[in-house]
Amino acid sequence: MNEEAGALEIDLRGSVGNFSLDVALRATADRPTVIVGPNGAGKTTLLLMILGAHRPRAGYVRRAGVPLYDAEARVDVPIEHRRVGFLPQRYALFPHLSALENVAYALWRQPHARERAESLLERMHLIDLAHRYPHELSGGQQQRVAIARALAMEPRVLLLDEPFSALDSEIRKRLHEDLLRLQAEAELIVIYVTHNLEDAFTVGHRMAVVRNGTIERTGAPRDIYPQTNAPLLMEALATGG
Repeated sequence: MNEEAGALEIDLRGSVGNFSLDVALRATADRPTVIVGPNGAGKTTLLLMILGAHRPRAGYVRRAGVPLYDAEARVDVPIEHRRVGFLPQRYALFPHLSALENVAYALWRQPHARERAESLLERMHLIDLAHRYPHELSGGQQQRVAIARALAMEPRVLLLDEPFSALDSEIRKRLHEDLLRLQAEAELIVIYVTHNLEDAFTVGHRMAVVRNGTIERTGAPRDIYPQTNAPLLMEALATGG
C-alpha cells in the first residue's frame, strides 16, 4: 500500500453559528485516525466539513493531493462526488426498508445495485438477514447494515461519528475487527470520532485531541495519554460531542 497516495490532508477554518474551528490534520490509509474531545469541541463539525455538508471559510481538504475543497482555488466538490462515506452515531436506517433495500438505496438507479448490496451484506455477515427490517435487527446488526450502506458508493474516505457508542463491549469488539479488516482490504482512510477509551486504543493508530475547535495534540494513543494533561484526556474520552 502506498501511504502517501492514501493521504487525506485537512487544513480548515470556519464557523457554525458562534462556534469557530481551526484544524490541521493528516490521515492515511494504514490505520484509522481517532479524534477525541469533550462536548462541543468541534469533532462532528470537522467531519461535516470534510464531508461537504458544512462549508469552511478558508483552507482545504485534499485526498492524494487532489482538492475536494480549496477556498483559495474556489474548488468545492459536491458531496456526492467526494467519495466520502459518513456513518452518524444514529444509524439513520430507513425503518420501512429491509436491510437489503437500505444498502441498495445508496446505489439508486445504478446498474446491479441489488447485486452490489447483497455482496456488501455478505461481507458484513448479514446476507441471511437481508430481508429483515431495522426493528427486527439487533443494535450491532443495524450498525453493520449502516456500514454496508456507507461502503456502497465505494468511498475512499470513511467518517465515523461515535459509531459504536450505544453497543456493549463484546459487540464493539467484533465491529472493531470488522472495521479494521474492511479498512485494510479497501485501503480506506478512516477518521473515527469516539469518547470511549477502549475504542480509541483498539482502533486508533493516530489520535488527535480536539478542544475548543483546535487540535491540542496528535500522536499514537499510548504516547499521548501519559504526556497530555490526564484530566483533560479523561474528560475528552468520557463525554461525547
